[in-house]
Amino acid sequence: MSCNRASEEEQPRSMKAIEKRLQGAIIQLLRLWMLASVQMISIVLAQDGNQFVYYDFRKADLYVDGMATTKDGRLKLTNSSKRATGHALYNKPITFVDSSFSFSTEFVFAIVPEERTSYGQGMAFVVSPSINDLRYGAATSYLGIFNRTNDNKTENHILAIEFDTNASSEALEDSDNHVGIDINSIVSVESKDASYFDDTVGLNKSLVLASKERIHIWIEYDGDQRLLNVTLAPLEIPKPSLPLLSRSVNLSQVFKEQMFFGFSGSTGTIRSHQYILGWSLAVGGKARSLDISQVLDLPQPPPNHLPLILAVAAVVTFLIIAGGIAYLYQRNRYAEVFEQWELKYSPQRFSFRTLYKATKGFKENRVLGAGGFGKNDPHKRPTMKDITEYLEQKKRLPYIAFDTAEFGIPIVPIISDETVIAQGPALSFASFLYDTITVLFRGR
Repeated sequence: MSCNRASEEEQPRSMKAIEKRLQGAIIQLLRLWMLASVQMISIVLAQDGNQFVYYDFRKADLYVDGMATTKDGRLKLTNSSKRATGHALYNKPITFVDSSFSFSTEFVFAIVPEERTSYGQGMAFVVSPSINDLRYGAATSYLGIFNRTNDNKTENHILAIEFDTNASSEALEDSDNHVGIDINSIVSVESKDASYFDDTVGLNKSLVLASKERIHIWIEYDGDQRLLNVTLAPLEIPKPSLPLLSRSVNLSQVFKEQMFFGFSGSTGTIRSHQYILGWSLAVGGKARSLDISQVLDLPQPPPNHLPLILAVAAVVTFLIIAGGIAYLYQRNRYAEVFEQWELKYSPQRFSFRTLYKATKGFKENRVLGAGGFGKNDPHKRPTMKDITEYLEQKKRLPYIAFDTAEFGIPIVPIISDETVIAQGPALSFASFLYDTITVLFRGR
């Protein structure tokens, strides 16, 4: 009986353990499904084909040309090339059948200029009847959309919302930081300096388009009201309640039955890097709001080695100058001044530097001598008889010199008036006589 009761008690426990495991497995599967859904959202299209959201543009169905690229997931329209263009358009045309059509788009962009004082050219959101026509767009102030030949032609059927960072005479602009609505021409039908409405204070705040910061854009067209609104704000700010631009326009007279949506950018002599970091579009309804957490950051700029190079160059220059000064100081310190009469007998004299090097710092075991005769040795002093005979020339003056061969100082004798004078530390007759008498008188 006890065994049966124990088995009956263990069965509910095992069932509870199985239920917990199943619950854990289901939760894990739900988590995986949610992660997969988040990853797939960037490539999911609406059933009607007129709605999409992109965060990773490598998965986007885009036509790109010129400088445009999506290799790192970001849509980059321009690079360091001068006077060039870049285009990126959704590869499928959007069909507009009803004249009261509407569309809505939302995207995040950033412009990174290469110079601090000048921003270069800008970029634009474009709606074009052809995917290939934009390649004929000129660079610089035409933003890669129009050119001198087709500018201001009704047959263009082009709408562009420009984010311009250059004041252009062709576009009749005097601001290098403005947003404009362009219809079939680079000359805007309406434009304003870039700003956004801050709902917390109820005022417009200026916004620099080429600030190297991510900027959020909302463009909405209501076909029933024939109203086009353009709103912008920094990425972390919610959509303002008031748009920057609001234009009454009938786009059914501009658009053809099929149109392509996308972006265009260009550079001039001054370059800038233009990025699209997230894009949502819908036709016939409101575009899906972008998830800011999924919007890509700007790429990290390459390391700037210029300060390090300048610092190293400054240190090396300082060391070279200091070394040169030290060398000149040392050379002048050991330099020896010769008088005019000594130049004729310069071989008889050695510089202090030469003697210093030859004696290895005047070491005791390498000393040549002390005074005129070297060290005084009483046993080697000449007698008075020797001196008398030297003076009366009865006895030849002995050759007195130091053996300096081991010090690397050559001795080359010079014969003059039957007196042997050695180059180097050899003694002349006058110095010998003077020093001998001096030693004798000091010793007695």
